[in-house]
Amino acid sequence: MVFLVFFISATVIAKPVLKNIRISKEDLETRLVLDLSETTKYKVFTLNRPNRVVVDLYRSNKSSKLKSTIGKKGLISKIRIANNTSTKLRVVIETEDIVFYKTSHIPSGSNTNFRVVIDLKKAYEGSRTLVSAAVNKQKMIIAIDPGHGGKDEGTRGKRIKEKDLVLKIAKRLKSLIDNEKDMRAILIRDDDSFPCPQKRSNCSQIESLNERVLRAKNAKAHLFISIHADSFKDSKVRGATLYALSDSRKIAKGSDYKIMYQPKSKKNIALKSGVSKRLINKIKADQVQAYDQSKVIGQAILSELKKDVRMRKKIPIEAQFAVLKSTEIASVLIETSYLSNPSDEKFLINPINQNKIAAGILRGIKLYNANSKKEILK
Repeated sequence: MVFLVFFISATVIAKPVLKNIRISKEDLETRLVLDLSETTKYKVFTLNRPNRVVVDLYRSNKSSKLKSTIGKKGLISKIRIANNTSTKLRVVIETEDIVFYKTSHIPSGSNTNFRVVIDLKKAYEGSRTLVSAAVNKQKMIIAIDPGHGGKDEGTRGKRIKEKDLVLKIAKRLKSLIDNEKDMRAILIRDDDSFPCPQKRSNCSQIESLNERVLRAKNAKAHLFISIHADSFKDSKVRGATLYALSDSRKIAKGSDYKIMYQPKSKKNIALKSGVSKRLINKIKADQVQAYDQSKVIGQAILSELKKDVRMRKKIPIEAQFAVLKSTEIASVLIETSYLSNPSDEKFLINPINQNKIAAGILRGIKLYNANSKKEILK
């Protein structure tokens, strides 16, 4: 009986042991799996300067076979493991950049371990890529997406269909961009077609939207511009609108991902510590700190467009359009005006005004580039 009581007591006070940390990585994502001998409570939070995701494992110890420091892999620059207190084991995951992160756990079952899973995802890749393209000497590649196409006519005015109008504007914009020595444009579609994966003849709306963004990524575009025309039941409504998402809103609503904590700053672009301004002509995305550049370039485009085009809104509007939600590429969507409004339609079908729209977009891109360089060199 005495032996039995002793055995139960020893079992009760036994602490979970962190036995192993497994890391897997892809280009923009990294996953950590913490293997523990038993179920335990845990807490996850983030810190800044340096960027850290911290996992506190309560009532836990580290296996003597597990190293206290683990080196760089994927988005992780270093992992440190130590007892923060006598009742808490702390795993500190340092990252070079601000990341999105999510946590989950897998109860022990067929696998005897209790597992805590930490997923990391690059947060500001599109913003950094855009800034580097704006200030270095390489050609900026701009993907122009004429909305709709093929079976999808979009909205319809009395004299023109949206899919045909936006293709005309897109081609004019491409021509202007290609005449710039430091820019190059690609068209997501250059005819009356509905973009589908693997060049299929038919696909769903969401498949087509994802394909448009994928084509831009495959072309290594630094900026994605989707061009549309609007419609509303009230024909008096008129004017153009520009949409763009802040980086933190590019993660879908309801997603388990969270953004790592970062201190507020008046500057949303800068060179990383140790990077010389003298190298600005050769700057790469991983040498830049930047966020929310979709909205910044959107504001620059809007400020130039309004010189020749009636604008319905004075600032970029945030909306969860599928083509704006990639964290890998900066993007804007421009509703060039309302085909449901007779005056707007008359404006839009005039080739002179189509050129004005294209020219305004180009001026906005050039303004953004100039402002970015000034900001970096401050």
